[in-house]
Amino acid sequence: MLASLQVGADLSPMPTSLLARQVARRQDLVRLSGRVLYLTEDPALIRRQLDGEDLQWNSSIRLRDNISTDEITPAYICYYFDETLGEFPYLGLKAGDQFPIPRGSVKRGGFVASVAGKRRGKGSSREQSPYAELMAGI
Repeated sequence: MLASLQVGADLSPMPTSLLARQVARRQDLVRLSGRVLYLTEDPALIRRQLDGEDLQWNSSIRLRDNISTDEITPAYICYYFDETLGEFPYLGLKAGDQFPIPRGSVKRGGFVASVAGKRRGKGSSREQSPYAELMAGI
């Protein structure tokens, strides 16, 4: 069947109104009204942020890669299904050989976004992870 298609053939019935619609380009700059939590490999940097310091981003900061849902919301936290989850995001996050994020600290920190390296939220899918972040303000 594919061999019989003409070059430029219409493969789907796209309404002409969608084809003619003007699409606005997104801005190059994102502005956040709040604090950013950098999930770094250095537990001291994480603690400093939780204690109120706002890190200025630079490329020498090593972000944590391969953060699993078990690190965002460890399995034992999944018994909660309401706003209580906001007390627990990143409780299982390991930085170096430490777990630097205690219960409630992300929510108290006033963070509106968190930044990690490559592959965040890998592993078993669990809806509690993004909900815990949301309930903590992220």
